[in-house]
Amino acid sequence: MSHSDVFNLTLLESDKEVDQINKKFYGRYNYPWPPSVIPAYPPDIALQFVNQDIGYWNHDRVSGKCKIWVAGCGTNQALLTALKFPQAQVFGTDISTHSLNTCRSNAKKIGVTNLSLEEKSLNDITYEEEFDYVICTGVVHHNARPESTLKRISKALKPNGILEFMVYNYYHRLPTTACQKAIRNFYDSSKSFDLELELSLIKHLLSDFQYNSLMGDFIRSHAKLPEAQMVDNLIQPVEYSYTIESLNKLMSDCNLDFLLHCPNQFDVASNAFTWNMKFKSEYLRDRYNSLPDVRRWQISNLLMFYNSPMLWFYFQRNDTDFERRTEQQVCNDFLETRFRKSSFPLRNYILNGEGDYKLSERLVKYPAENSVEDITARRIFSAVDPDQTMREIFRQCNISTDFYEVNSVRIKLTTSGYPYLLTNR
Repeated sequence: MSHSDVFNLTLLESDKEVDQINKKFYGRYNYPWPPSVIPAYPPDIALQFVNQDIGYWNHDRVSGKCKIWVAGCGTNQALLTALKFPQAQVFGTDISTHSLNTCRSNAKKIGVTNLSLEEKSLNDITYEEEFDYVICTGVVHHNARPESTLKRISKALKPNGILEFMVYNYYHRLPTTACQKAIRNFYDSSKSFDLELELSLIKHLLSDFQYNSLMGDFIRSHAKLPEAQMVDNLIQPVEYSYTIESLNKLMSDCNLDFLLHCPNQFDVASNAFTWNMKFKSEYLRDRYNSLPDVRRWQISNLLMFYNSPMLWFYFQRNDTDFERRTEQQVCNDFLETRFRKSSFPLRNYILNGEGDYKLSERLVKYPAENSVEDITARRIFSAVDPDQTMREIFRQCNISTDFYEVNSVRIKLTTSGYPYLLTNR
C-alpha cells in the first residue's frame, strides 16, 4: 500500500508547489480563527512550567531570556507566544502573507514589543543553532516531504534547546483524510487544485449527507464550526499523519529524541492527559510498565485508538549535553521534590465587536484553586506543604506511589496544562 492510499496526497508534488498550494489555501482562510481572549503572563511563569513539563524541577533547562522561534505561526500563535513568554525574544515565520498581516496588526494594537515576524517557508530556512526553544505545531504534516522540512527545523535548534512539536495522530485523522480524499475525487485534482470548487462541494456535502453513520456524524459535526476550522479539517490540500512508531522514526532520522508529552489545550479539554494506560492485571501492568517509553506509548496509541492523546511532544537533539530521562525517572524525581501552590495574575485582552483586542481592567487570579477536578490530584493539592516532599504527601494521603498514579498527579498538578504547583526552591 502506498502513502497516497493512506494519506491525502493527491496534490503532492515538489516542496515549492505544495508551498504555493498552502499559501493560497491559508491566504483564503485566515487560520486559526481569532481567539476571544488572549492572556498575557507575568515574566518567567510560563517557562517555569515548560521546564516542569519535561521534568526539570530546578527550572534550569530553558531560561527566561531565551530565543524562541514559532515555525509556521499562522494568525495567532506567535502573538500568543510573545505574551506568554514576555522576557523571551520571539520570532515567528509563516508562508501566508494574510496570516502574518493579521498577527502583525494585532501585535501592534496590543503593544507587543518582543515579537518579530517574517514571511518564509519552512522549506527555505537556513537557520543554524539559533534558537533555545522552537515551537512547531500542526505544520510539518502539511509539507511535501516532512522529513526534509523537519531536518531544517532541527538544525535551527541550539544543541541544548528543546522543540515543542505536534503532528496529527493517524487514528484521529481517519475520517478527516477520508473526507479530503472523497472531495478530491469529485474532480480531476491531479491537474490542478480548485479551492473554490472544493469549498462549494464540501458545503453541499455538509447540508446533504443523509447517512446515519460514524462518517455522517463526523461530517455533520462541522456544520457550525468556524469556516477556517471546517475547511482545514475537510479540504486541507496535503496531509500526512503519524503513530508513535512512525513519529519516532521521523524524529530519529532528523537527529531528535523524545522528551515527554506536552500537555496542550486540546488534550486537557478531552481529558486525554496521559500516554499511559492503567491495567488491573498485575501481569499486564508489570510487562507494560517495564517497557521503554516509546514502546509503551505505541501500545497506548494502538489500544486507545481514536481516544489516544494528540502527538504533541517535547523533543531534544540527539547530540545534546542533557541525557534523556525516562518518564519513570522524572516521576521518581517528582516524588523527592517540594512544591508550593501556584497563583499568578493574568491580564486578558478581549476581542470586541470591531475585531480589536482591548485590555480588560480586571486581573484574573490563575489558576483557581477550586478548579482541580481530579479527585486524587485534589487530595494531593490540598495537602501540599512547601516543607514536605511529594513522596511524604502521598504517604500522608495514603495514596499509592504506583507509576500510573504518580505520573497522573505529576501531569495534573505541575505542568503547563494544569499549572497548580511550582517547585519550592
